[in-house]
Amino acid sequence: MTTDTARATALRVTRSSGDLYGGARVALLAAAPGSLELECSAAYRIAVHTGQPHQLWEWRNGQSHHGPHQRGDVVITALGDSRRVRWDRPTELAAIELTPAFVSEAAAAVGVDLRRADIEGSFSQRDPMFERMAFALVGELEQGLLSGPLFGEALLTAMAVHLVRQYGRGRISTRRGPRGGLAPRVLARVIEFLHASLAAPIALADLAKIANLSAFHFGREFRTSTGLPPHAYLIRERVDEAVRLILDGARVSDAAASVGFTSQGHLTRHMRRLLGVTPGALVSGRGRRAAARCGGKVRG
Repeated sequence: MTTDTARATALRVTRSSGDLYGGARVALLAAAPGSLELECSAAYRIAVHTGQPHQLWEWRNGQSHHGPHQRGDVVITALGDSRRVRWDRPTELAAIELTPAFVSEAAAAVGVDLRRADIEGSFSQRDPMFERMAFALVGELEQGLLSGPLFGEALLTAMAVHLVRQYGRGRISTRRGPRGGLAPRVLARVIEFLHASLAAPIALADLAKIANLSAFHFGREFRTSTGLPPHAYLIRERVDEAVRLILDGARVSDAAASVGFTSQGHLTRHMRRLLGVTPGALVSGRGRRAAARCGGKVRG
């Protein structure tokens, strides 16, 4: 996805999002003791340490740093940075790569001209917000990207906005758009699209385009209108439709596939979380009363 030059010792990709998230990519990496050299980065990179503590030596743009590298520590590489790192023990990390176009769109959504933001990289440090979001992405990769594009794109967009706001130097004026929610007709079109596309992967950009908003503003306005972020709303609607299909006599595996769940187990996990019953209980009749209490709809 990028054209920078990197050289590493024993660096392995254990899991990757591939191109699922468009202009952003997430990978879980593991390496034996060794080193990494990156010349003129063509993307913004956020590396979050997920393994055991070790010592880390860093050289960036003519400066150096050495110290312990703990689980959750964050290293930021800005566009154009050259960096060299060395570590003395096996390491694991979540590597988030954001293209300039992806970050530029996020910056524009909060009223920042990326050309003036002058985002600066960092040596290893604590950043609780990046840490929490990165570990949520780690969980998503470890579960096989079950939540689809919406979940990851929402997190990555939030990470891009945080990158601009927290690591941009100089005076960065940020404006907030109106927070009154989506217009009723726009919301209706978005929901109609969601219902018609339950079985397909749905990207945040697809929904934002319907509303003629940036991905960042769309996610915020959709939540104001519905009380849920887009990915959580989609899961709720998928579970609701699966319940209807099962009660109408469909096999659980067929119902799961029909609404976009990757497996029967994926449906079971979300149905138990949202309804308190399993598909098997619905089939046997033990869960029909619970479903009836919800009026055939998943609540919350």
